[in-house]
Amino acid sequence: MSTLRKRTKFASVSVAFLILVTISCAQNQKVTTETNTGETVVSSTPPFQTKEPERYRATRTITTIDATGETVVTKNSIARDGELRRDEALTGPQRKVYLYLPEGKFLLFPEMKSFVELTNVDQTQASGNNEGSDTSPDRLLHTEPLVTSYQRLGAETINGRSTQKYRAVVNGSGETNVSGSETVIWFDEALHMPLKSETKSGGGKRVTMELSDISLDVDRVLFQVPEGYQKITLSDVSRSGKKLTEFQGKP
Repeated sequence: MSTLRKRTKFASVSVAFLILVTISCAQNQKVTTETNTGETVVSSTPPFQTKEPERYRATRTITTIDATGETVVTKNSIARDGELRRDEALTGPQRKVYLYLPEGKFLLFPEMKSFVELTNVDQTQASGNNEGSDTSPDRLLHTEPLVTSYQRLGAETINGRSTQKYRAVVNGSGETNVSGSETVIWFDEALHMPLKSETKSGGGKRVTMELSDISLDVDRVLFQVPEGYQKITLSDVSRSGKKLTEFQGKP
């Protein structure tokens, strides 16, 4: 079950979007190179240090456009208060809320006034079969060596917040398959995290992630299973006509 929480908050459908994982993991690494506007630096770590706020809430919107122009938009309300986390799906046929609490992990269905305890649920049952997925553990562990270059583009205001804009180019160095992607990142230095990113892959896919409605004031009631909710199982969900594949790709 530990893999449920380790799944990145910025879930992706392309290897190019892994740049966001690099950003999130860089918070404990020191970068010694200062970049001026327009300067390009080749580095395995970004020229800024990220650190997710201990207490905040925001709306995360991910827009994916494939090579044919088909567009998929997912929107989630996310919140954190120390070890407490909440991820609520705002798109789709039914609202789903994931809670990550010290006592366990829970999946809430507000319309059904019910919840599933995921703490002891097998990962393959909860998330479906990810074999062959771009974000499967095997794929992530066996990706091509990557070379990343970063370029600082200057200051820009996003949703009323001041950001520094960067361009990151990722190139795969495989002998038989050379691939690459370009990501533009708007980094909020006050929050120490990206507010927006736009990724273009060599195959024509484009992925945009944006945070909005950001607040550092979080109500702790968001991290509680509401009173009156009935505890059910994933089997109950399946019998009621909800396919288990709906859970695939969730944190």
